[in-house]
Amino acid sequence: MKRKLFRDFKVKEVVATAVLAALVFVLLRYVSIPTPLPDTTLSVHDAITAFFAILFGADVAFLGAVIGHLFVDISSGWGIWWAWIIASGLYGLIVGIFCKFDIENGEFNKKEIIRFNIVQSIAAVICWGLIAPVGDIVFYGEPADKVFLQGIFVGISVIVAVGIIGTLILKAYAGSRAQKGSLRKS
Repeated sequence: MKRKLFRDFKVKEVVATAVLAALVFVLLRYVSIPTPLPDTTLSVHDAITAFFAILFGADVAFLGAVIGHLFVDISSGWGIWWAWIIASGLYGLIVGIFCKFDIENGEFNKKEIIRFNIVQSIAAVICWGLIAPVGDIVFYGEPADKVFLQGIFVGISVIVAVGIIGTLILKAYAGSRAQKGSLRKS
C-alpha cells in the first residue's frame, strides 16, 4: 500500500525527516562555500535532499529541507528568509513527486539518470530562478536584479552539484542493492 503525501508518516519517515533536516543544517550552515554574490553560497545539501526525496518520498524531502534550512537561518543571525526556505522544501517535493524510482531494488540506470537530471534541473529553475527571487521581492522588497542574479547563480550551481553528486549517490546506493530478479532459488 502506498503512502499518501503528508499522511501516514511512520517512524521511518519521521526519523528520515529529522536526519535530512540535520544534514541540510550542517551542510548549508558549515560546509557551504561563500561566493562573491551577497548572501549566496555553494552547497551540496540539495543533492542530499534529492536522494532523500527518492528514497523516502516527497513529503520527507520537503519537511526535512524546510526544517534544516529554517534552523540555518535562525542560527545565522541574518533573519529568516521564508522564500528560500520554502524553495528548499519545494525542490525536494518536486523531485520526490516526479522521480519515483525503485532504487531499493537496484533500479537507477541510464533512463532513470536522465529523468532524474531533467526533473532536478526543472525543479532548480522553478525554485531558485523563480520562487526564491519573487518571494524576496514580494515579501522583503529586495531589488529584482540582485535576487534574480542570486537565484540564477544558485539554480545553476544546484543543477551542477545535484547532477554530479546526487547522481553518484543514487547510482552508488542503487548499486549496493540487489536488483529485482537477481536472486534465484536453486
